[in-house]
Amino acid sequence: MKLKNIAFFAIACSAILSSCESFTDVDQKGMNLLSKTSDLELLLNANYYGDWKDLTIICGDALPMDYIPTSIEEPNKSFTQILLAWDENEHATRLPALATDDEFYTDCFSYIGTVANPVLMRVDEAIGPEDHKNKLRAEALTIRAYYEWLVAQKYAAAYDPATAETERCIPYLFETHDIQIPSEQLTQKQVYTNILADLDRAIGLDCLPVAALNRERVCKSFVYAVKAHVLMSMGDQTEAEKAARKALEFGSTVTDYKNLIVSKVNRGGTPIEVLVLGPKFQMEEDYFTNNTQCNGMLITPYNDSMFEPGHYRKDNLSTGYLSSKGSYDPDDPEKDLEAIKNDYIRYYGVPYNSVSDLDSQHNTCGIKTSHMYMILAECAIDRGAIDEAMGYLDKVRVCRINPDVYQPLEGRVTTKEEAIKYLKKSCHGEYVYTMWNFFTRKRWTRKADYKETLTRELLGKTYTITPESPLWIFPFPRNVMEMNPNIQHNYPTR
Repeated sequence: MKLKNIAFFAIACSAILSSCESFTDVDQKGMNLLSKTSDLELLLNANYYGDWKDLTIICGDALPMDYIPTSIEEPNKSFTQILLAWDENEHATRLPALATDDEFYTDCFSYIGTVANPVLMRVDEAIGPEDHKNKLRAEALTIRAYYEWLVAQKYAAAYDPATAETERCIPYLFETHDIQIPSEQLTQKQVYTNILADLDRAIGLDCLPVAALNRERVCKSFVYAVKAHVLMSMGDQTEAEKAARKALEFGSTVTDYKNLIVSKVNRGGTPIEVLVLGPKFQMEEDYFTNNTQCNGMLITPYNDSMFEPGHYRKDNLSTGYLSSKGSYDPDDPEKDLEAIKNDYIRYYGVPYNSVSDLDSQHNTCGIKTSHMYMILAECAIDRGAIDEAMGYLDKVRVCRINPDVYQPLEGRVTTKEEAIKYLKKSCHGEYVYTMWNFFTRKRWTRKADYKETLTRELLGKTYTITPESPLWIFPFPRNVMEMNPNIQHNYPTR
């Protein structure tokens, strides 16, 4: 971790110095360019990302586009194959050694070490107006809190207030940390307390814009949205509900997907209707976004089953089946589909559709307005306000489901059990092909009315993952643990 922290600062400086020719010089007063608030702000123009595909394997949404029979039967399983089989024994014995590095961990701490902390470290002494300094502070605090929380979601257990004071979590890297000293692995309580403190400090500065410079910069809605997610993960639904409402005060638009349907002709010459998410970084529903294409994943039957009929993400997202539709027998849809499935069995060993969307801009690692409606709906369900909850879901569903089949839930759903079913389907539609289904289903493993055992059938065998499974916790990357002896895995290993 010591070398990693040093590397982070070096990368930060090199990124600044290489982003513009003039950064290779000192200015005429003999000052480097990190001495001005206008130069520090350039650090915040990062291209945020996070590798999320391994999370989709664990939460049941997708499989890698490998030949599945070989993956399942291979005696010396790879990292991905262990996840594919939901193999708890290999997770405890072999997976830690295979986790040599992890792009998600690297990305998250890189944004903390090359964006957030350098800004916070330098902003007090920088030359510039105090209101500009406060804006930079608020953005940097929000970025640090968000990416610390994301790391905790993947590598630590789901938060439990009963054990939070003793259960291990992750390091929390402040700008004041001495990079010569390996960071400490804090408890859940310590980490989440620090996250909320950073967010509350950012909110207290009261200087974030309602509309950010672009959708990879922090706006007022985003800091409240992060806080809402954090509080939900802690089980504090009363405060989460307040934060979600506050986020929606500054931005409540939900994009209507029917306006994003594009008529095309696929490679088989068949006219098709395709959902194209975009334009790039201009989706008004995005509080904070990244630019990711979704491809290279096999769609599980469980994934398909979680969509409501007529959902544009199921029927119109660019997939292998949609791209091949009509290629074999355009006059007989069933025969044509059977031929396409046979191709997939030949290539991948299973007749599963695949995601192949190279046209859309998916927000895989950010937060949208629809997240806040999902949070409000869950809070309302747990308060017994079923009609209110379904009203929140309908605000999103009416923009996601083909109007030919759409029916409102408000007034029709009357029981908590049915309300939870529709909440799960609505969340799935919003979170699929992102990191969010993993985070949400993992959080639900702590809730009696929500938790469930997931199953998948592969080649005649049934695989399961229970709410109590340690598979919901990923191993820390081995290269990080080798550099920092303070870090221990947050699940039992053998």
